[in-house]
Amino acid sequence: MSIYTVVSHEQLETYLSLYNVGTLQSFRGIEAGVENTNYFVTTSHGEFVLTLVESVGVEKLPFILGFVDHLASRGMECAQPVHLNTGELFGELNDRPAVLMNRLAGGPLDIPTLGQCKSIGAAQAHAHQLASELPADQYTHLHQWCTETAAPILEKLDASQKDLLQHALMDAGNIPWTNLPTGPVHADLFPDNALFDGESLSGFIDFYHACSAPYLYDLCVTLNAWCYDEEAGKYDQDKADALLAAYQATRPLNEEELQSLAAMQQVAALRFWLSRLRDKLFPKEGEFITVKDPVGKQSLLETLRNA
Repeated sequence: MSIYTVVSHEQLETYLSLYNVGTLQSFRGIEAGVENTNYFVTTSHGEFVLTLVESVGVEKLPFILGFVDHLASRGMECAQPVHLNTGELFGELNDRPAVLMNRLAGGPLDIPTLGQCKSIGAAQAHAHQLASELPADQYTHLHQWCTETAAPILEKLDASQKDLLQHALMDAGNIPWTNLPTGPVHADLFPDNALFDGESLSGFIDFYHACSAPYLYDLCVTLNAWCYDEEAGKYDQDKADALLAAYQATRPLNEEELQSLAAMQQVAALRFWLSRLRDKLFPKEGEFITVKDPVGKQSLLETLRNA
């Protein structure tokens, strides 16, 4: 559980008066999430999720929330932002950007089933089709991000880790980044960022890593997250095949994407290995902080490279 900013009942009651969502009845911190402060909120009008944004600057929120609002308005299953009475998509609470979203049914997954992998592949492909209707703002050059993030980390690694990191960075530089179809993407679609009611997908949540990047990268993040068991150190090829087939049934990959698929999966593993190493080696302060173990993503990267 990560609660960086504590909110009192009185503070939340005052903030909610800026919306047409009724009166506050109860709220509690969410026992998930790593980078933002999240609360479940119950009002006389229904169930909501309040996020105090800690992970990105306020200047990025119009892009992120505009992307989510676009997907929801086009029928995509996702947690839609609630507009303030002024029409804005976010406000401010305790000196943090504050976002109120409708709470979706269902819950996050631990180990996805084969059917759930198929569902997420088809839904992600649909999201990429809808994203292509938007400009590719807030572009993130992932190779550059990995290179810059690795710089202060490298000296703290052992010899084998350094070798793995350096070779992964070199391989990432060989991907034809500018030739790949690109647009707004979720960029963090792990099983805990998709809610299911049984086998039925309720929707995507937590878009705060959203950026513009190759759709292939977004797909590879999902393949890695949904098909690799970090505890067992095992990659489930059946799930990966099912997820990829469902994706391609909606949005077929072009030839260049297919040729870059294996290399991009390694980039996706590298990106999250680096972010977990950064969080472990250079932690942020907070009242309750969750730091994920980087070993699982290191093992995934090694598995993909050996394959």
